[in-house]
Amino acid sequence: MNKLFAFLGLLSALLGLVFSFLPISNLAIFPAIFGFLLGIIALTIAKRKNQNFSFAKIVVILSLVAIVISVGKQLLIDNKVVEDTEFNQKTEKSKQDAVKDLEELENLDEELEDLE
Repeated sequence: MNKLFAFLGLLSALLGLVFSFLPISNLAIFPAIFGFLLGIIALTIAKRKNQNFSFAKIVVILSLVAIVISVGKQLLIDNKVVEDTEFNQKTEKSKQDAVKDLEELENLDEELEDLE
């Protein structure tokens, strides 16, 4: 039973650790906390049975690292979408050029109609 908790905790901790480096780091906290809880359970079971509990310690440490990275990214990194003014200016100029081209075409069309 102890190995099951430790293994599932390790999987959750690794999943949380991987998620914490991805753009979806907000979701990393859930598997990391689950891995931490499973690691604590495995640690207490190992202590009660006087077994080697170094694997459970690794699970707890990995979970804590994933939690710290995830929370750190939430608090320290400010994700803002910056308005690209240069692109907006180019788009506006392109629209103005398109309107001028259409006006020129309308003028040519009117001149052709007048010639007929």
